[in-house]
Amino acid sequence: MQLIISLLLVVFVGCLGAETVYKSVDEDGNIIFTDKPSEEAEEIKIEKLETIENPNPAKYKPSPKQAEESAFQYESLTVSSPENGAGIRSNNGNVSISLSLEPALQTGHKIIISMDGKEIGSGSSVSLQNVDRGTHSISASVIDGSGKKLISTSSSFSLLRATK
Repeated sequence: MQLIISLLLVVFVGCLGAETVYKSVDEDGNIIFTDKPSEEAEEIKIEKLETIENPNPAKYKPSPKQAEESAFQYESLTVSSPENGAGIRSNNGNVSISLSLEPALQTGHKIIISMDGKEIGSGSSVSLQNVDRGTHSISASVIDGSGKKLISTSSSFSLLRATK
C-alpha cells in the first residue's frame, strides 16, 4: 500500500511542473503530437518553457522618403527606337536605342538597358557599334535607390548587314 501511495505522489508531483504530450505515428509515417492519449501513443513530458516578454516591441514605420518612393508609380516605359519587330539595315552595325518614360525619371531612380541579356548602358538612350546581324532583344528597367525594379519593358529588332 505504501508503494502505491508513493508512486501516486511521484506521478502527481511530476505533473505539477510538466505538461504531458503524446506522440504517435500514423499509417503514412507522419508524426503526430497531441494532448489526448491513444493506445499506440508514447507519452512525452514537457517542462515549462521559460519565456520573456518584450516590454517595448518596436513597430515598423517607413521613413518619409521610403513611403514617398513606394507610393510613386511610373505610367509607362517603352522602347521608342528601334520599334518592336523592326528590321534595321546597317552594314557597319550601328544601332541607336531610345526609351520613353512617363512621368520623367525621379531623383534617385536609374534606367538600366540590356541587350540579349547583357547590360549595355544606363539612361534613356544608348548608341551601339558593330552589332552582329540577326535578331536581338532589348530590355529596360527603372530601379530605385535600393535596386528594386519599379517598371520594365522589352522589345526586339533584327539587324540586317551585308555579308562579305
